[in-house]
Amino acid sequence: MDNTSRAPERAALQAPTTVIPAGWAAVQNELAAGAGLSLLLVEGHQPPSLIASNNNSICRAFQSSPAHAHLCDPYCGEAFNRAQLAGRMEHYRCHAGLQCIAMPVSLGTEQPLAMIGGRAFLRSADYRALAERIRTGDLTGLLSEELFRNVIFALRQDLEELAARVGEAAEEFTKTSVIEVLSKESNVEAGEDEMASGRASVGRAGDVEAQARTETARTARNIPRGISLKEFCNRSVASLVEQHGLRSLALLLRTDDAFHSTWVTGDFQVKPPRIALKAKEIKLLQAATHGESITVPAGGRASAKHEEAIELFPLLVGDEIKGALLIGDKDLTTEQRKAVASLCREIAMPLEVLRLREELERRLRAATHLQTFTEMVSTSQPDEAYASILRHSAELLRAERGSLLLFDERANELAVKAAVGPRAEIARAARIPFGDGVAGATLREGRPLVVRDVGAATNVSPAPAERNYKTSSFISYPIIIGGRKVGVLNVTDKAGGGVYDEFDLGLLDIIAPQMAMALDRAEWHQKATQFQLLSITDPLTGLVNRRYLEERLTEELEQSKRRHFAMSFLMMDIDDFKAYNDHHGHQAGDLALEMTAQCLKTALRSADTAARYGGEEFSILLPQTGLSEAKVIAERIRRRVERTHFPHGKSQPLGVVTVSIGISSYGPELDTPASIIYAADQALYIAKSHGKNCVESFESKAVDDKTEGFPKVNKNGR
Repeated sequence: MDNTSRAPERAALQAPTTVIPAGWAAVQNELAAGAGLSLLLVEGHQPPSLIASNNNSICRAFQSSPAHAHLCDPYCGEAFNRAQLAGRMEHYRCHAGLQCIAMPVSLGTEQPLAMIGGRAFLRSADYRALAERIRTGDLTGLLSEELFRNVIFALRQDLEELAARVGEAAEEFTKTSVIEVLSKESNVEAGEDEMASGRASVGRAGDVEAQARTETARTARNIPRGISLKEFCNRSVASLVEQHGLRSLALLLRTDDAFHSTWVTGDFQVKPPRIALKAKEIKLLQAATHGESITVPAGGRASAKHEEAIELFPLLVGDEIKGALLIGDKDLTTEQRKAVASLCREIAMPLEVLRLREELERRLRAATHLQTFTEMVSTSQPDEAYASILRHSAELLRAERGSLLLFDERANELAVKAAVGPRAEIARAARIPFGDGVAGATLREGRPLVVRDVGAATNVSPAPAERNYKTSSFISYPIIIGGRKVGVLNVTDKAGGGVYDEFDLGLLDIIAPQMAMALDRAEWHQKATQFQLLSITDPLTGLVNRRYLEERLTEELEQSKRRHFAMSFLMMDIDDFKAYNDHHGHQAGDLALEMTAQCLKTALRSADTAARYGGEEFSILLPQTGLSEAKVIAERIRRRVERTHFPHGKSQPLGVVTVSIGISSYGPELDTPASIIYAADQALYIAKSHGKNCVESFESKAVDDKTEGFPKVNKNGR
């Protein structure tokens, strides 16, 4: 594969002026491929680079994004200056959590050159932090399948060894190469015919142990595309069974301090192992780095002395335990022990990469499906909401069976409102007393329950055999609105026989606000039909009313606190509306309110909630949205109104109908519904005092929130 690539921005920037000696592109490609790391040759500020080999796909995404490229400037953008100033190799960690090196190199050219190397994650925690920023934070615009196509993990010594090899290869190259002047295009696309000359210089560097680590790193990056985590586990461990005569093995992956089986054979198929280690035992496992193991009983904690002890070999990425290989065979030979230890070293990094890749793929699928879920649930008729919520939730979590139960406070029991899968008709007739069974207990506790294996769970009784569940893993999720217990969503029988985990729970947390909104709409529709109560929507604008928005704000705030999500809130007022209404009549005023509401509907995302707060004032709830993104949305709304042709807009002071908007965001100082509304209202007052038709955000360090309930809207001075 040709690892040489040109930065996408190069066409828009001034072309490099340095002429690179013929053959160096092949040497650099071989160095990058051998180490499994990125290498970029630069002559100054980049992009563009002179040559980019095996570039990290995350870096490519940043540098090709006009909205995000500036984040790289203080790091890789200044790498050339950093290298020249230091006169030696410098380590640095970029804003994305990638570890890099910058070092000056000489290839016999007059122009000074530098090499950027690595662009690798040294800790999986840094990768997860970046993935979270991309999923819900400030980098959501980068999300794509190509973004994580070539994610690179490494150890710090891998970068140092790469730097040493680059230095040796450059020195050797300048001594032995015949410099030929080629065009920039020829240098960049130098390929297969030059590989042979590069191999000679690269092969001379590094000792046996370093080459072994490099080979392991290469294996981690060259995982066959399309292979699943389960299939990789199967292929990897099967070799021990076939080539070394081992019979009982279990490959365990770690979640927090628990280890879960992903592949078992032999005795472990009959009785799956259960491993729970304490802190000191985790340290023992971390110390077993050179073919060592610790002994554990098949059904309990680690123990150095146990008559039925079996061996646990760690899967280490850096100094983090990512899993373990459990061997149930007795009296391992020296050859078998070496084979097990070698396999653990080889597969630890690939397993972690595959696990993270599959997690990202699920996030991508969730992000795509979430929009459809929100639209379908939001547009469903209230009497269809129950079936719609369950159907789309089951699809999102790949559940072949599920049920949605609502809490009947009068009867103090849960009633099934919708069910999918086998025995669905029977399930719909079920009623469960509050606190009984899995669903009843989940609602009583108010906490979701994720069970990987009901047979291994001590707090859950096995399901009756006649229900014929395909798997022993399920999720029971309580639905709570503003502190009020509404119902429970159950999903099980994951497609493909997989188990549910904390990531699946996170998906439910994401859709919970939309689920709650749809259920609330359906519930209020039923009450309005039965008792002729007021609707939750404003009859003039079609937006939800103030009371409903305040309940949603309370529920969304609790969600943000529990999951550490961002959240923002807007207060918006039509400028000089009283004069508009007085001069042109109430019908014209009503039309202006309707047109303004329509601007909100077209400018907002499906997950946002807009309400008519009162009079000419509107409010907007922006879930999982930080202050900077809220400002962009508010500005989009302001421009949309300003550009809309209102029948009497020219009579307004600015010649058009305009709005002023105040923004507040959830944080340590704004952590109650009252304080968030109050802060947005104060920001709106500032916007009015600054000449109207503008957006302001609340940035005070303290909010007086000693009063109960929600603050009244203060229009004095507006």
